[in-house]
Amino acid sequence: MAFYLSPGVYVREKDISGIIPNISSTSAAIVGYSAKGNVDNTILVTNTQQFIEEYGEPVVGQYFHYSALAFLANGNTLYCKRVHNGALYGGVKVISDGGTGNTEGLAAGFSTPTFQVNSAEDILFYVFAKDPGTWNNSLKITIENIDVTELTFDIAVYSTDVDGNVSKVESWTVSRQEKLDGFGRQLYLETRINGYSKYIVVADSTIVNTTLPGEAATAVAVTGGTNGNATTSSEIVAGWDAFLNPDEVDVRILINAGEASVEVHGKMKDICESRRDCFAVLDLPYSAISSVTNMVDWRNTVQNINSNYVGLYAAWAKAYDSFNDKIVELPPSGYVASMYAYNDYISDPWNAPAGFNRGILSVLGFTSIFTQGERDTLYSAQINPLQTFRGEGNVIWGQKTQQVKASALDRINVRRSLIVIEKSIAAQLRSYAFEPNNEITRFRVTATIEEYLDRLSARGAFQTELGDKGYRVICDTTNNTPAVIDANELHIDVFLKPVRSAEYIQLQTIITTTATSFEELISRGLLF
Repeated sequence: MAFYLSPGVYVREKDISGIIPNISSTSAAIVGYSAKGNVDNTILVTNTQQFIEEYGEPVVGQYFHYSALAFLANGNTLYCKRVHNGALYGGVKVISDGGTGNTEGLAAGFSTPTFQVNSAEDILFYVFAKDPGTWNNSLKITIENIDVTELTFDIAVYSTDVDGNVSKVESWTVSRQEKLDGFGRQLYLETRINGYSKYIVVADSTIVNTTLPGEAATAVAVTGGTNGNATTSSEIVAGWDAFLNPDEVDVRILINAGEASVEVHGKMKDICESRRDCFAVLDLPYSAISSVTNMVDWRNTVQNINSNYVGLYAAWAKAYDSFNDKIVELPPSGYVASMYAYNDYISDPWNAPAGFNRGILSVLGFTSIFTQGERDTLYSAQINPLQTFRGEGNVIWGQKTQQVKASALDRINVRRSLIVIEKSIAAQLRSYAFEPNNEITRFRVTATIEEYLDRLSARGAFQTELGDKGYRVICDTTNNTPAVIDANELHIDVFLKPVRSAEYIQLQTIITTTATSFEELISRGLLF
C-alpha cells in the first residue's frame, strides 16, 4: 500500500481478469535442401505463393518443396529453414569512377556476402545475390544515373527467365553516404537495399564514401553462384537447431519432408521432447517401403524410437506435380501434417487426425495398398498405415505415436491435446511468478485453470460421466505444504481423463426366434 502524505482521493487499479490464452495448434516447421532461399534465418510462409517466391518451384527428387506445399494446402503458418552444403554467392564488383572495367562479375563465388578488400583494384562495393546458389547467375546489374552533386546513383537489377528473356525487376536510388531522400528514407546503399530487395544485397567498402562508382549502362552478369555439394543428414540435423528454443520459434508440428535418416529422426524427437510443445510427423525412407516386412524391420532395428512425441507413417504418396507435369512419389509427412491443420480447423486437437472425416488425403494413391493383416502388422509396430479404399478415398488409417508402452499417450490425439493444454496453461501461469504463495494466489490459479478446462470439457476434450467433468485441479495446502512454500515453489496438480477415439468398432448381429422379447434379453444382459 502506498504511503499517503496528505488527504485526497487516490485511484488504483488491480487487474485480476487474466484468462488462459488460446494458442496455435497447427503452426509447423520444416527443414530441407533448396537451391534458392534465405540460408541465415527461418522464414515464415503463410501461403503457396509466398513459398514459391522465396524458394522457387519444386524439383523432382527434392522433397522440401513438395512437403511444404502439401502442408500449405490446409495450414497457414509454416516456418521454413533452407540448408545447403557449400553453396556460394555470386556477385558483381563495382569499381570507382576512373577505375578500369567499372563493373564485372566475380571470378569465383563467396561463401558469405561480405566485403573483401582487393588492394589491386579500387573496388567500392560488391552486389551479391541475396542468397547463394546457381540461380544467382541469372541476374544482371547496371549502375546508372550517377549524380555527382547529390552523390547518388541507381543500381538496377535484371533477371533472365528460362527462355533467355531479360527484364528489369528492381531499381534502387542509393548513395554511399548516410543521407535521406525527399520522403525521409535512408539512401545509404546497405540500409536501403539489404533486407528489402528480393534479389540482391550489397557490401560497401571503407574507401572514402564520397567516391562514386563508374557508370555501367550495359547490364553485367552476376557470376560465381553455385549450389555446392549434395546435402547430407549432418546439414539437416544442424538445420533443425533453429527450432530448439520454444521462446524463439513457436511451432506445434515438425515435418520430416522425406529426410528419413536415423540421425534426422532422432534430432526431431529430441527437439519435441525437450520443448514438450510440438509433435513430429516422420516418414519411412523410400528404400524401406518395398514391403511391410522391410518397413517393420527398419522401424524396429534401424530407427528404434520409443517416444509419444513422434508419429511414423507409411507408405509414400502418389501425387500429380503440376509444375513438372508428371506423377511423382512423395513422402507423406507434408500431407499428414496438412490434415492435422484441417482436423484442428473443423474440430479440435483432441480429435484423431485420421479416418474418413478428418483424414482423407488429396493424393492420387499410395505406393502400397495394404491388406487387413498388413495393417495389423504395421499398427502393432507403431506405424500408421495410409490406405486406399476403392471408391472412398485415400485415408490416414491410424493415429499411434511411437510409444511402445500401451497407455493413453500411445495415441496422437491424446499427445496433441496435452501439448495444447499444457502450453496454454503454462503461458498464463507465468503471470503468477513472484506472487505470494498464499491462499489468495492459489485460489486465483485454481479458478483460472478450472475456467479454461470447463471450456475444453464442454467441447469434448475429456471423457466425462454424469457429474464428472473429466478433470480436477488441486492447488491448496495438500500439495503446497510448508516445506514446498519455504522452497519458493507453487505446486499445481491437474488430473485429466483425455478423450479416446473409437478405433476398433465391433458390429454384432443377434439372431433370435420370432417370439423373443428384445427388452428381456437386454435387461438380463444376455447380449453382452
